[in-house]
Amino acid sequence: MLKRISLLILSFLMISAMLPAQVTNSVSESRKKNIIDLLNYRFKGGYYTFEKMFNNNVLFPEELAGSCIMGIVIVSFQVDCSGEFTDFSFKNPIHPTINKELTDFFDLTFGQWNECKDSKYTHFEIPVQFRIRGVETNTTDALLICEGESPGYVCNGDAYYYNKATKLLEKGKAKKATEYIDILIRRDPYNPEYYDMKKDALSKMK
Repeated sequence: MLKRISLLILSFLMISAMLPAQVTNSVSESRKKNIIDLLNYRFKGGYYTFEKMFNNNVLFPEELAGSCIMGIVIVSFQVDCSGEFTDFSFKNPIHPTINKELTDFFDLTFGQWNECKDSKYTHFEIPVQFRIRGVETNTTDALLICEGESPGYVCNGDAYYYNKATKLLEKGKAKKATEYIDILIRRDPYNPEYYDMKKDALSKMK
């Protein structure tokens, strides 16, 4: 009987531990599904044509791989119902070189958008990840991924920057901690914990 109770408790603890990750993944998958549905409706050939076009034209800048720079850019824009492209901007920009890479890609999509009859189908926010192969980082939130080769030496994963930031905050070195927190936000702009950490750091700097 005791063994059965212990197994039940262990099972409950394991399920509870998995819930936050499942909720996060659920939000991420729902977001990506909505974007894919919108692209299927508005982009000629649908999402998979859009993705193939991205993969064939967007490259990871070598100089950024050499500096271990990576992250998720959220590309925001409007395509009105007549197909006009406006209000193009980057949320959580990583680097000017990546901005140019993405701007050049979206220039190629001009004329490839279907007309619509409702303005609710005109706004897009597409998360695009630039990551280096083999480096540990969040891989669930991006719709499109551009992967670069390793520079030949170790680039630190997210856990390294998280541990650094946490220890610096504990020591009261908030200004230095923000440098690591900003890297985490650049890599995962959908993670609310990183914004809470930055808010905490900024409050300690006052």
